[in-house]
Amino acid sequence: MNPVRVLLLGTALAAAALPALAHGDEDHSEPHVVATAPMAAQSPRTEAQTDAFELVASLEQDRLVLHIDRFDTNEPVEGAQVEVDTGTMQAKATQSSPGVYWVAQGALGQPGKHPLTITIETEDTADLLTATLEVPAAPAPTTSGPISEPWMAWGLGGTLLLSGAGLLALRRRPRATAPGSPV
Repeated sequence: MNPVRVLLLGTALAAAALPALAHGDEDHSEPHVVATAPMAAQSPRTEAQTDAFELVASLEQDRLVLHIDRFDTNEPVEGAQVEVDTGTMQAKATQSSPGVYWVAQGALGQPGKHPLTITIETEDTADLLTATLEVPAAPAPTTSGPISEPWMAWGLGGTLLLSGAGLLALRRRPRATAPGSPV
């Protein structure tokens, strides 16, 4: 193979591989939002318990989801009448699966402390649980644009410069002739 072609092929391959140098877990393809809070902090939650019931309430999407179980046996409470009072809103919860009830979040999605009073009535027990749901202010998302690496530009420029110099050197050297061949 012609040495000039080998040099050009090597230069092209080196230039194509330069951006693929391994480093960190960074994605340089496009700007992205950097998460500033852990996942657990993004879903406000509270809990309450009495001698009869345990409750975990969390804001998920557009709902206040209530997980209710019996305190002594930890079995989910099914078929209960559950009512949530926030002081500004009073609503009956809808059962979505055994032990899981939900109400529309309403003003609970606003930052601040929201007092909750939850009334639970089953066939054999009735109880009142109180808790405070604290919703933090949403952090301002920070964007991170593509990061330009100046050393990449210098490396690519240096590679091209050296390849050009090598190509010139190959073109200027005298061709070797085989013994016995006419000049």
